[in-house]
Amino acid sequence: MAVLIPDTPRECPNGERIVFEKLGRDLDDDWIIMHSLGLVEHQKKLWGEIDIVVLSTKGIFVIEVKGGRVSCRDGVWVFEAPGKEPYTRKEGPWTQAKDAMFALRKALVRDAPDLQEVLFGYGVIMPHEHFTATGPEIEPAVLLDSRDFGRNLRFYIGDLMRHWESVYHERHGRVPRLPNRDDIRRIRKLMRPDIESAFSLGSYFNGLERELLQLTNGQIRAARGVANNPRTVIRGRAGTGKTIIAIEHARKLASQGLNVLYLCFNQMLARHVQQSLLEDPLADRIRVRHIHSLFREQINRAGMTDRLQRDDISDAELFGHLYPEVFVEAALQEEPEVADVLVIDEAQDILTAQNLDAVDLLLGDGLRKGRWHLFLDPMQNIYGKEAEETEARLHEAGFAEYDLYDNCRNTRQVALQTSIISGIDMAIEGALEGPECECVYYRDRDDFLEKLVAEVRNLVKADVQPRDIVILSTRRLENSLLAGVESVAGLPIRNMAEDPAAHGLHFSTMHAFKGLERNVVLAIDLDHIGDELSSMLHYAGLSRARGLLRAFLDEKERKAYQAQAQAFGRRLAGGGIQ
Repeated sequence: MAVLIPDTPRECPNGERIVFEKLGRDLDDDWIIMHSLGLVEHQKKLWGEIDIVVLSTKGIFVIEVKGGRVSCRDGVWVFEAPGKEPYTRKEGPWTQAKDAMFALRKALVRDAPDLQEVLFGYGVIMPHEHFTATGPEIEPAVLLDSRDFGRNLRFYIGDLMRHWESVYHERHGRVPRLPNRDDIRRIRKLMRPDIESAFSLGSYFNGLERELLQLTNGQIRAARGVANNPRTVIRGRAGTGKTIIAIEHARKLASQGLNVLYLCFNQMLARHVQQSLLEDPLADRIRVRHIHSLFREQINRAGMTDRLQRDDISDAELFGHLYPEVFVEAALQEEPEVADVLVIDEAQDILTAQNLDAVDLLLGDGLRKGRWHLFLDPMQNIYGKEAEETEARLHEAGFAEYDLYDNCRNTRQVALQTSIISGIDMAIEGALEGPECECVYYRDRDDFLEKLVAEVRNLVKADVQPRDIVILSTRRLENSLLAGVESVAGLPIRNMAEDPAAHGLHFSTMHAFKGLERNVVLAIDLDHIGDELSSMLHYAGLSRARGLLRAFLDEKERKAYQAQAQAFGRRLAGGGIQ
């Protein structure tokens, strides 16, 4: 498949889109198809525009596309497209293509004189029209109409090459040089310099953030559902906008004079939400808490802290069972502060019977009669069947359910790479296009550090601010590949667990970063790719990237990654991914 620039043409006639996409499917991988190229030095117009330019090793060809009926009456060309008013031109498609080709060639040769020797030509494509008219302006040899449009279009590019080679030879007594791959890359930079040489990732991320603020219809429907029901459960995979809806609904409830308790499992997410509400006039009515910090304060007041000092249980047992059990006992000695409404983000992390008993005491009317809203990602269910049984208990109270499908946080490339590495499929529907998210393989720790430094330097050079970058690891800093490293590319490494506001290059574990996001995530210590025990952590961490994800992988993980990519391809082909 050829490279399409842009990937998807916007606001163009249907005929142009069909031709553009078919050229992309049919032509060689290292060829480039460009749509809607503006010309400021057109021979006959102040501003000209080329429908399609094909940059190939067979020549540089300007293509004029006419998607509807084409006719010529009394020397005036008439163009008719379905559903649109007919329009007229003095120049026919061949003249339009020829003038555009000469303007393009002149502009390129001015900047790169050696391109004077390269083969240029033009063609006309009418995908829906059977065109048999003849005339002095019409060149049938460069026309492709509906009779042959169904064929592989590589044959058409070959016909154009042979035709224009013959014309050059007849008129100038020579055969022009065919472009090589270096010519193609160079011409692309000259025609669209913003594609590579002047592309700023920093500027791109600024635009991306504005676009990601647009809620989808599904998210608007879910937000309305939360507003119209006293108890709701909102489900969605990473990136579908759960936290955005949760925070906005908390604000709406507060504006109604209600006291809201906003709970989440992650300490840094709680701090982030608190920061975002600092200047909000409604902040006094929204209490944002990390759930286990809240539990611990109550336990400390009751003098039961020693009950938590156990080394013989797992984190899941500690936070899912012991913490809430001791909290309930402590709450019987001194009633905790209760709220009118409970909003719980990352609710999948607290779906145990013991946690429900605990949060029941934090809501004025309790879970059965009170107002509450749970936001959860079913793909991050750490309690398995126990969570399903716990959720069944909530059904006794009755609640409305809404599902979120569209990705409003990550680019499509981030979602695809996260799905491949983790083996857990992210939402892809609705995701914006972004830069490629490639893996960076390293041989050993020294090679890793060298490649990490190069990556950070490239990002900074591309106007990406250090505050937009985070290094996420599956391990704590002292156990990671960055253990003992104080700076990368001149930027000091700052552990977010110690000082999340410090200036520098932020580092965090993937687990601690749940619920947060950054424009760029540099993921390290990605061991055991494809392993069931690692997949959920990889999913939670890699999905934090909004616009660019770089996964640093040990060479020994290459085969595992390839196996994951093949498995993802099969799932995608089977239609199981949205």
